[in-house]
Amino acid sequence: MSPAACPARSSRRDRGARFPPAPAKYLARRLAWGFLIITAIGVLAADVYYACAMSSRLRERTDQQIVQSHRFRMEALRAGRSWLPERDESASVVTDGRGAVRLSTGDTSLLGSLPTSAALLRERDGVEQPLPVPGRAARAVVDRLPDGGYLMTARSTASDDTTVRTLVGIETATGIPLILGLALGALWSSRRTLASMCEISADARRIAEGSEEPSERVPVTTQPLLELRSAADTYNYLLRRIEEAGLRRRQEENRLCELVDAASHELRTPLTTIAGYTQLALIRGLDDPRRLDEAMGQVQKETRRLNSLVEDMLLLARLKHGGVLELCQVDLAQVCLQAVNRAQSPGTPRSLRCVVESFPHWVEGDRRRLEQAIDSLLSNVLAHTPAEASAQVRLGLDGDRHVIDVIDDGPGVAETVRDRIFEPFFRASSSPSADPDLPPRPGRGLGLSVAAAVVTAHGGSIGLEPSERGAWFRVSLPATAGHRPDAAPPMTLP
Repeated sequence: MSPAACPARSSRRDRGARFPPAPAKYLARRLAWGFLIITAIGVLAADVYYACAMSSRLRERTDQQIVQSHRFRMEALRAGRSWLPERDESASVVTDGRGAVRLSTGDTSLLGSLPTSAALLRERDGVEQPLPVPGRAARAVVDRLPDGGYLMTARSTASDDTTVRTLVGIETATGIPLILGLALGALWSSRRTLASMCEISADARRIAEGSEEPSERVPVTTQPLLELRSAADTYNYLLRRIEEAGLRRRQEENRLCELVDAASHELRTPLTTIAGYTQLALIRGLDDPRRLDEAMGQVQKETRRLNSLVEDMLLLARLKHGGVLELCQVDLAQVCLQAVNRAQSPGTPRSLRCVVESFPHWVEGDRRRLEQAIDSLLSNVLAHTPAEASAQVRLGLDGDRHVIDVIDDGPGVAETVRDRIFEPFFRASSSPSADPDLPPRPGRGLGLSVAAAVVTAHGGSIGLEPSERGAWFRVSLPATAGHRPDAAPPMTLP
């Protein structure tokens, strides 16, 4: 399998991946079910509480009535008064010590079912609160008479039980529809509230599947809740960052393609020359010693050019990836003066000057790389200005930073290419009014890129300043601690 097939296969697998359903729908269901369970528990607890409270209240009322009737009849018996039946829905029985009934009065439906065994009467004797009657919906209280007999007073609780059952039925009939209505309302409200979450999830799936670009935005002001507005705003911010990252990636890919194309073109020229002379040597086309010397000189020239090109590319790669510099104390005044002396060609009308506005100018850096950066700026001046044009290197101070200005009175840099002037292998026309489609001036197109990379690696900055005539490059470097420059008269070094 070829390596090129792997990305395509991976992308097909990614496009075919199944994404989980929208979590907002499941969230709405979980919210509805949770609300249903909580509501059901609450309603059920309230119903049980009210039923128990009603039952307890009715039992207390029945016990009070039983106790009142019992005391009234007990006092009548102890006082020897006649005992007349009372219409208070209670029943009373007087027994002897063995449980035989001697007298009864009250509710006749209840009298026949009252237990009168001697053991039960002795067990309940003296208990002040009424107790349930075994096998009967009734409650009764028992007391011992002075003659050894017993008085039992009872009352039916059937009506109380009926009332409680009616209450439970009413609570059931109203509670179930209430719970269902609240659950449906919670489901509708949660789905309506989380509709934007479903939209965000659907957009995210479409973007992940590649069927949509991350350029759409979820409206923030229409969200019903502050939390959802915050989520929508965060999601839009994420989409914006993804879109910006994708744009930067495409730009970097385009720049990489341009860089590879330009590097290939620059490498092809010397390699073609070397390969041509090599073929001539192989077919014995260079038997003439003079032609052989010329060919070897050309091969040596192209080899040096190729070596310089490769070294510059390696330097750019190392500096952009945090390459280590050989740091030491460097005098910028000396670096600038020597760079101007190297660039000055005898016998040419060009005027190159070095102006130092204050002393000293010490920085911590790599002297060789700083010299290479200044040489690159001066080489750019020599390559893109006429022979009679003048230029100067001015070294001064701006606050606590050293500033190197390389200024020429040549044709300058076109506005259309000022933003790309420091890109590797980019070569602009020599005139700002020139057509950008015209072929650029000779050069490798790496000088300014190397200078920018070196300055950036030293913690400085480089830029192209606005100028009415010519080009004005400014380099700013931090001063070395302990070597603050003192004011001094400007000095011009020819």
